Amino acid sequence: MTRMARLIDITRCTACRGCQVSCKRWNQLEGEIGPFTGSFQSHDDMSPGRWTMINFYEEKKSHGLEWHFRKNCCMHCAEAGCLKACPNNALVREENGTIRRIEENCIGCGHCVQFCPFNIPRIDEAAKKMKKCTFCYDRITNDREPACAKTCVPQAIVYGTWDDMVRLAEQRLDQAKPRYPRARIYGRDELGGLGVIYVLPDSAANYGLPEDPRLPFTLGLWKDVVHPFGNAVLGASLAATGLAFIISRRNAMKLKESAKLAEGGYNDEQQKND
Repeated sequence: MTRMARLIDITRCTACRGCQVSCKRWNQLEGEIGPFTGSFQSHDDMSPGRWTMINFYEEKKSHGLEWHFRKNCCMHCAEAGCLKACPNNALVREENGTIRRIEENCIGCGHCVQFCPFNIPRIDEAAKKMKKCTFCYDRITNDREPACAKTCVPQAIVYGTWDDMVRLAEQRLDQAKPRYPRARIYGRDELGGLGVIYVLPDSAANYGLPEDPRLPFTLGLWKDVVHPFGNAVLGASLAATGLAFIISRRNAMKLKESAKLAEGGYNDEQQKND
């Protein structure tokens, strides 16, 4: 199956938040009303019940404040830190590029949170489960586009094959350059290619994105050494506990048999004396 992707063209985005609403509605996520924080941003951050949102960033300029905004969601990375960090096979990569969560396998351990360079996964503490954007897996596997792309009027969000989205991003970049000289493509090369490809009007830092996202060395250490060692220790501990139980039970049975033999010997001696 061909890898799919979303193009998010910030040069066309109007921050209408229609994508937030459509994501909530399609995934049947409850509304969340937060306090006003003095920002145009609707909420402080994403949550277990809010998988996409428009983030606002302020930049001081000589003429005053300038606002940058960006649709934030799971990137469905080719080199996915969450997938590599998960100790319980609760995340899988589908052939279409989706990093999909297996609900029954998730234990809410939070390792995916620790190793995501984009700070995307959220832990539902009550359910002990991780939650994040599903890439509308139920829609795209039925030949429908993601809900956020479906609702985007200015076509700032476009869905298609990864190769087609890269080509479209390059075309959009050429169109944006006269107005945004510092415009760039983000997601084409980062972490093996992201499932979200941005056309940014300015530097990645102005949009809350790491300039050069990388997976930490400790991720490989965790996956290849610490976690297997931990499992080995746990297995050894369980084995030792089981062995101790067997030995203890065997010793108890021996003591019981010895007591019976001693009692039988005493009764024989008592009968002789009588």
